[in-house]
Amino acid sequence: MNQNRIQINGMWYIREDLSENKDIEVSYSMSCLYESDDYCWEATRLMKDDEVSYYPGIDIKFTDKREKPWKEEHWDGNGWMVAVMKNGPDAVKSARESMCEQGVKDFKLFLNKLKEIKWLQQ
Repeated sequence: MNQNRIQINGMWYIREDLSENKDIEVSYSMSCLYESDDYCWEATRLMKDDEVSYYPGIDIKFTDKREKPWKEEHWDGNGWMVAVMKNGPDAVKSARESMCEQGVKDFKLFLNKLKEIKWLQQ
């Protein structure tokens, strides 16, 4: 009996070993980080398959360092980020759920820098 086969619903499947030589698909990215005493924001943008240009959206990994264990969140709502940068009341209120007043100010500085380097589009 072959140990590398399994039958599921009458269909036989053969195990495929992952070898060190097997090609895998990976994604490349570029990141930009801003850190204060209380928080860390790391913006990442993904490279397109052409390995030259990048997708227009960014993701931000947010770390709240005010107490241990540190809390992490991942934000990908670019419209929300722009609204925070422009002082949109609902967006700023939402940001205050994760950060103190100074943290929101620092986050806006970071967002403005991302806009300046053309990572964050309006």
